[in-house]
Amino acid sequence: MKAACAACGLTDDALDGYCRACGGIRLSGAPVPGRDELRPAQEPTPLRPSRVPGLEGVLLKLEGANPTGSFKDRVMRVLVGEAAGSGLRGAVVASSGNAAVAASAACAEAGLPLLVLIPAQTPPERVAPAALRGATVVRVPREISSVHALAGRLAGAFGLANLSSTFAAPGCEWACRQIGRELAEQLDRPVDVLVAPVSAGPVLVGAGRGLAEATGVLPVLVAAQASGCAPIAEAFDAGRAEVRPWTRPIATRAAAIADPLVAYPQDGTFTLAQVKAGGGFAAAVTDEELTAMRRELAVRDGADAELSSCAAPAVWRLAGRTGLGATVVCLLTGNGLKDTLTGPQEPGPSVAGYAEATGAGTRLAEEVQRWTGG
Repeated sequence: MKAACAACGLTDDALDGYCRACGGIRLSGAPVPGRDELRPAQEPTPLRPSRVPGLEGVLLKLEGANPTGSFKDRVMRVLVGEAAGSGLRGAVVASSGNAAVAASAACAEAGLPLLVLIPAQTPPERVAPAALRGATVVRVPREISSVHALAGRLAGAFGLANLSSTFAAPGCEWACRQIGRELAEQLDRPVDVLVAPVSAGPVLVGAGRGLAEATGVLPVLVAAQASGCAPIAEAFDAGRAEVRPWTRPIATRAAAIADPLVAYPQDGTFTLAQVKAGGGFAAAVTDEELTAMRRELAVRDGADAELSSCAAPAVWRLAGRTGLGATVVCLLTGNGLKDTLTGPQEPGPSVAGYAEATGAGTRLAEEVQRWTGG
């Protein structure tokens, strides 16, 4: 598909997300006629109001309902479709988990061999589904930005498709526009504020542009990060126009958004500019705040969200910016099932607590105790 540089306007059909003339970010336009197979084909993901205190009236877009559990399914369907249509014989993806699994599913369907490069600290359970689908998984002793750089070098040197879920692949942002188009179909009113967890930012920028294409109105964009690795939020707080790479140690468990942007700070700068242009903001929350929000989303809304996904509602609640608009949507970008099944087990309420909550009284607890011998 054609893509145009947002800085100089140069347009061509290259799959590289950076302009060969000026280095600017390239954004995709309409798909090439006859290439409708690039359009994301999943069923719409659910949109639900939250019951979490401080999020009253906020709508949650549950991207964890996609086939492999994250919005990256949308991205990989497009990127793998492009790769297959270009005749490339293999693909490489750099990932801390979600992109690898989504890419492995799309590549398996397309019959395209896949090499997955993961940072050294990635828990093995996050990429086990990729290996199950036939991908070759290699652990690289570097952080995610450097792993993305290695993927780019391998793609260029060996003629592989680089399935980058940053702005390095223009199809990534374009695929995320489907989220915005879905929101427009699911609602009978405009979205005033869109909040998303971000590392480089295509999901926020793309979903916002999708809403603008469908409704003619671009929502206020809010970029949410984890305070242990927050280069975009740091630049916003400092009043800078440019995002600098995060040079301090990465100190967060929110792996899906913990990108220091060492190899491509221009991605963060572009996202920051889009956020500022519409009157939005970028902010970060601690792991303690992310964990508390994850628990509340599960208990109040029945949503098992990946820790990184919880940055969106946590930032919105902490900021208390209710005056920005009446309709606020938080993107929960990934399912938390992997974390739930492999992490510390959360104890549920006691039988006595259940009896109190239902009004059954002590007789229920006594009956359960009689049958269980507890």
